[in-house]
Amino acid sequence: MKIGDLLTQDDAELAFLLKEKRKRLFDLRFKAASEGLSDTKEPVRLRRDIARILTIQGGRVRAKRAEGKADGK
Repeated sequence: MKIGDLLTQDDAELAFLLKEKRKRLFDLRFKAASEGLSDTKEPVRLRRDIARILTIQGGRVRAKRAEGKADGK
């Protein structure tokens, strides 16, 4: 998933995507241990997508805090 696609989504959609991708990664770990994976790069892509989502969420939280401090002065 590209960062531009993630930036256009709201907080609820990002939270849903994060939950979905973490569940998929969890399932892949079990599948890799029992059966093996046909696409060995998928866990890497999922971890990177998760990191992108968390980075966007963190930036939005910091931006909201900065707005609050600027307004509260």
